[in-house]
Amino acid sequence: MASAVPRPAPSPVPPAWDGVERRKRPRHRRELYIDAFRGLMALVMVQGHLFDALLQPALRRTWGYQLQLLFHGSTAPGFLFASGFVAGFPRSPLSAKATLRRARRLLFVLAVGYMLHLPYLSFWKTRLEATPAERAMMFAADALHVIAVSQLFVLALQWMAGRRWVAAAAAAAVAVLAAGPFVWASGVSQRVPLFLGAYLDQRVAPSHFPVFPYSAFVLAGTVAGAALGRQYPERRHRRALVAGIGLIGLGVLVALALTGVVGFWGVSPGYALIRLGGLVLLLRLVEALAVRELPGTRALALIGHETLLVYVLHLFLLFGGIFGAAPLGRWHGQLGFAAGFAVLVSMLPVLLAAAWTWHRLKAPAPHAATLVLVFLGTALAWEFFTRPW
Repeated sequence: MASAVPRPAPSPVPPAWDGVERRKRPRHRRELYIDAFRGLMALVMVQGHLFDALLQPALRRTWGYQLQLLFHGSTAPGFLFASGFVAGFPRSPLSAKATLRRARRLLFVLAVGYMLHLPYLSFWKTRLEATPAERAMMFAADALHVIAVSQLFVLALQWMAGRRWVAAAAAAAVAVLAAGPFVWASGVSQRVPLFLGAYLDQRVAPSHFPVFPYSAFVLAGTVAGAALGRQYPERRHRRALVAGIGLIGLGVLVALALTGVVGFWGVSPGYALIRLGGLVLLLRLVEALAVRELPGTRALALIGHETLLVYVLHLFLLFGGIFGAAPLGRWHGQLGFAAGFAVLVSMLPVLLAAAWTWHRLKAPAPHAATLVLVFLGTALAWEFFTRPW
């Protein structure tokens, strides 16, 4: 009679999971939905800039143009929110080496932001010939500026607050929203140097994204990345729905409470909270679609992964810069809606090809890609400071 084969002892029941992933190392690859969300925000921003630049002035008074302006009121904050989400996703506080590496990247982003606003590729010509309007534009705070300074602040906060940095970042976001109306009304930007005042409001420079209130979107994104991004999908989905609906409801209450005190379509904390709630819900929707990997999701995620390149390239195509005139400059204010959409459709393969090429080059050799950027940055700085005129 054959002897019975002993059965292995049953595996012990794993302890209940507390909702936060315990990893010795941060993830090597971001979730697809994060980059897809970034790519969506980047592409809609491209569409908005293209229409602003190329459509005929008469069309900007039509209901169709005004409707897309209303929609675009949240795409730029979404771009900022997504950048913060990626920054808050890795486990923190970071090591000293990782912090320095990220700080170096952010300083590079800040330098690119200022480079895009230079009137001339010469320090001396800029200093001696730039008009007051050109100087104001040179120091204006744009998307790259507010992303860089806000995330540098988060890095400092992570070191100062340690594991409590998420709560500290949330408190900082609330403080930025609450202080915004007072900062704008105080006129303090006119009493400080131009390079600093440009970050405060729009009085002294044509800043599209001053710190008040737009830094709150970056800070809120880092909080969302830490509080939602590290969760298992089921818990993340529930929290996203609760947070999104809660922020919208809170925003409505704040906006009603400030009626007649703070304008709704500006630096209003209520409007900002409503937009934040909508962005959290949109992120949840994008994740649901990304899980199904619908056609185009990977391409969208690729653009989201290389948003800096896409952002810089589309601005040059539309507005030019110190390296030459805008290729699309001849059509500024000349096109109708159909022609504008045709240009947008034609631009998308160019942006996608550029993102794909750079990603393919840097993915297998990230250090070599860094050296390329260092070389290009050094060559540009040398040219800027040594060129006599």
